[in-house]
Amino acid sequence: MKKFLIQLAKIVIPIGLGVYLTVHIYNDLGDDQRSALFDALKRADYFWVGVSFLLGLLSHFIRGYRWNFQLEAMGYRVSTLNNFLAVMIGYIVNLILPRVGEVSRAAAVTKYENVPFEKSFGSILSERALDFVVLLSITFITLLLQYNVLKPFADELLAAVSGKAGSALLWVVLALALIGGLIGIRLLDRLKDRPGFSLLWKLKEGLLEGLRSVFKMKKRGAYLLATIAIWFLYIAMFWVCFLSLDETSGLSPSAVFAGFVVGSFAIVIVPGGIGAFPVGIMQALLLYGIAGETGFALGWILWISQTSMIVIFGGISMILMPALKRNKPQNVSI
Repeated sequence: MKKFLIQLAKIVIPIGLGVYLTVHIYNDLGDDQRSALFDALKRADYFWVGVSFLLGLLSHFIRGYRWNFQLEAMGYRVSTLNNFLAVMIGYIVNLILPRVGEVSRAAAVTKYENVPFEKSFGSILSERALDFVVLLSITFITLLLQYNVLKPFADELLAAVSGKAGSALLWVVLALALIGGLIGIRLLDRLKDRPGFSLLWKLKEGLLEGLRSVFKMKKRGAYLLATIAIWFLYIAMFWVCFLSLDETSGLSPSAVFAGFVVGSFAIVIVPGGIGAFPVGIMQALLLYGIAGETGFALGWILWISQTSMIVIFGGISMILMPALKRNKPQNVSI
């Protein structure tokens, strides 16, 4: 019961925070600002929103295509279509049950393509680690080039990081976790033949193989190009939505990247970015002279575009993937 309540709190608290931020910001708007907000939503050019929708969908398809390189390195061949469907299933599950999407994505490939769960999940973890490094790189470059404008945000971020890093308790916990992990791995290696431990050992080996798949793959160049394409499309789908409103259509690339970085971290902090994403976009664009209600409206346009795409194609994927189920003998070994 206690574990269930903790898991429930992890879902309810972030979503509740997003809803609170939305209501709080909306209540702070004056009547004229609220009128301007709804006016912006009405007069937006939804052609560009549709383009953003398609660019986002293409980025997720390439993510499924990129996943093939890791799976092939482990000896499993999965169709790009099924990989794409699994990716979309993971995204829609994340909207409903935050942090469970990666598990659902790996489970879908395990069920319908016979790839061991621990290996597919390990490959997803390595992929997520790489994507986080890319996001941090974009963040660092954006802050470096726009430090004068983003100084309040940068100072707050650096203060938070330095405060955490300077905590002795944090370093003690990290050291204990590292030591405990190393001891646990050694124990599993010694007890792998005993009942009850063999399954854990297989899970550990599968996860490590999935993580190593990035270094074992033969097509590293294609994997890198696919990664660049994914992030290029992420930025492009974000950028084209700026064209939907007259006030934001002429903004500089610096403003777009600032909004992209803040919006990305809003999605990381609050599952699905509900509430927090529009507020983050609004706060970023205020630094570039865009009225709060306009930035808030653009944030909602962006969020609705990508969330509706995930809901539509995630739902279709949940129906379509079982219909395309294939038991391929070659998935045992290539």
